[in-house]
Amino acid sequence: MSAYLRSEIVEALKKRNALFVVGAGVAISATGGEQAASWNGLLESGIARCVDLDKSLEGAWETQRRADLNSTDASDKLDVAQQITQELKAHPGAQYGKWLRDTVGGLKSASPGIVQVLSDFGVPLFTTNYDSLLEEVSGRDVATWNDLTHIQEEVQDPGRYIIHLHGHWKKQDSIVFGYKSYADAIGDSSSQAVLRSLMAVKSIVFVGFGAGLADPNFSSLGIWLSSVLKDSGIAPVVLVREAEHQNAAKRYRQQGYSVISYGKEYGDLELYLADLLNDSNASKATVGGRIKFDWDTVTPMLMRLHRRIEREYRPDFIVSMSGPGNVAPAYCLAHSSDDPPLLTAVTFPKRPHRSANCIAFKGVAEKSDWFHHESTRWDVFLPNLIKHFPKGSKGLIFDDRAIGGRVQKEVADIMRGLGYEVRRAALIVHPGCKDEVDYYEQVISADFGFPWGGKYGRNDPPA
Repeated sequence: MSAYLRSEIVEALKKRNALFVVGAGVAISATGGEQAASWNGLLESGIARCVDLDKSLEGAWETQRRADLNSTDASDKLDVAQQITQELKAHPGAQYGKWLRDTVGGLKSASPGIVQVLSDFGVPLFTTNYDSLLEEVSGRDVATWNDLTHIQEEVQDPGRYIIHLHGHWKKQDSIVFGYKSYADAIGDSSSQAVLRSLMAVKSIVFVGFGAGLADPNFSSLGIWLSSVLKDSGIAPVVLVREAEHQNAAKRYRQQGYSVISYGKEYGDLELYLADLLNDSNASKATVGGRIKFDWDTVTPMLMRLHRRIEREYRPDFIVSMSGPGNVAPAYCLAHSSDDPPLLTAVTFPKRPHRSANCIAFKGVAEKSDWFHHESTRWDVFLPNLIKHFPKGSKGLIFDDRAIGGRVQKEVADIMRGLGYEVRRAALIVHPGCKDEVDYYEQVISADFGFPWGGKYGRNDPPA
């Protein structure tokens, strides 16, 4: 991965001078691999619908279309798309629109995390997809390549629309699906002029096209962009998996594109984008006022944090701090394949006078040979079981937030004194302690609230 190219993206995002072009890979990820989310899957369903409506297409027509579908030549797949369009539009009963509704129109987001991250950048989102997944999660409205007013509004005030470069399923006249419709789109001089004015001054990042080297949608868009940007000095960037990097670089660099690897697995793309979001300070999390995280927002964040930990550190045991924040490590543990034991440190906030429960528990803990650690704000009791793991065991201190980070750091020192390797994780960290926490999801200095509690713990109300 090029650190320099990545830094260029971060700087462009900081200045809101970037845009994302979203491909089928994002739809496949968000839907959990639904057939209609991929280009090939959509064509496959189109062939099947044509044959179902007209049995005379069985045999030579169907055989040729399936052969073209398996071709590595993008033009063959565009021909399949054109054939599907012609057959369905020729059939009575608005069958073309019904097919779009039943396929791309029916896609729903099962794992919205990656779409949520893209939306949080607050920059224009373009897509070659026909579905409504981006709108569903982001709350933005639909705009297509021929909605000139909406495109201009997006230039002036980014974040209001999702711009569908190849149309949207609800607007059949905007669909770019096959040779004829593509020719209509590139022949519309007014829309092309507006798109050029937006895209020629923005840093463009392609997301979800890594597996699309033979994707006709990318091929068509790529040819057009090459002509638009050849004199701009701005090279679009395509994000791909490590395994695809070499072939992608050969193909894309010929068209004037830069290529960056985001990681080994498809799931690493969401993590890569979330890291860009943090580094660019583009998230709503950096804005003043109280940030309210609801369950729909927190759940994908917890899943990303879990993947960050699991891909490089397999703890033998986890220590969480008692209180509502236990939901964070408990949720991640529920998705772990290793089943590490979750130990809870019992904590009491210090007040002018210790509560009766705190005093009573202190006596019980001392009789049970628990660790008792006192910080300026907390009484922390660690179960005596923590003493009995083998030397060299890997421990993880996991909390929902790290604001000052002092207590977690002091508990980590205790555990290291017992001979353990120790790392720390938190869903949200303050900028002042982020370098001390090994795994986190967002860096926030503003006030915030989770569904289970606020920034400063159990005495702070939830969102």
